[in-house]
Order: sequence, then structure tokens, then C-alpha cells
Amino acid sequence: MNPWKVILATMVIFGTGVLTGALVVDYSVKVSNSRPQRVGFASPGGMRLEFLRRTQRELDLTQEQRDQIDKVLKQSQERTRKIMEPVSPLLHQELQRAKAEFRGVLTPAQQDRFDELLKQQQQQQQRFKERRSSGRAEPSLTNATATNSI
Repeated sequence: MNPWKVILATMVIFGTGVLTGALVVDYSVKVSNSRPQRVGFASPGGMRLEFLRRTQRELDLTQEQRDQIDKVLKQSQERTRKIMEPVSPLLHQELQRAKAEFRGVLTPAQQDRFDELLKQQQQQQQRFKERRSSGRAEPSLTNATATNSI
């Protein structure tokens, strides 16, 4: 079997899982009337920061070790980004098709709610992109706030 087919199939499955997870989380947040999701940790930088905090607590890392781990994770994210570039358009097309098929199974009332959920997801993504472009989405581990909260 062609290895690219396996990679593409894996990416489609992953993307569909991400979409489904996002819809379930968004729906459960609205049902429970809890506070909105924190967008900051949805970014790779936010996840990297949280991972480093948890690692530092568990392993009692030195500052030098944290810096080295941060560098390793950043490099890994860059390599991952390069791997995703050629399949990203195909993945986007598949996600659009999955959304359309998903929507086709729903009743008209459910379709309206589904459309609302998609719109809210797009708004959250837009806010995240705006935060990321302003430099607020990837806090530095070395700033005083992060260091004190570890």
C-alpha cells in the first residue's frame, strides 16, 4: 500500500476526531453553562508551556533543562508543520466533506444548531489567530508570571 495513503488516512481520521471533539466540547460547555474555554492553551505554544510546567513539577527540572526542552519542542513543531504542509489542503477538503455529510444526517433544527456551532468555532479560531498575531497566544516560560506559577 502506498505510504502516502496511510498518512492521508491517518490525517483524515485525526482531523475528523478533532472536529468531533471540538463540537462535543462546545456543546457541553453551552449545556453546562460553565465559563468559556480558555483559548490560550489551544495553541502549540500554550500546550508546550503547560507541558513544561507539568514536567518541571514532576521532574524538578533546572532552568537550563527547561530551556533545552522548550527548544526541542519548538523544533519538533516546526518539523511537524513542514510535514503537514503537503497534506493540509487535502485534509481541509476532507474535513469540509465530513462536515457536509455530518450535516446531511441531521434534522433541519439540528442543522441550524450545527451551523451555529460551526460559526462559534470559526469565531473562536479567529480570536485565537488575532491573539497569536498580537503575540499573546504563546507566553514565554521565562516571564515572571509563568515562573511564579510553576
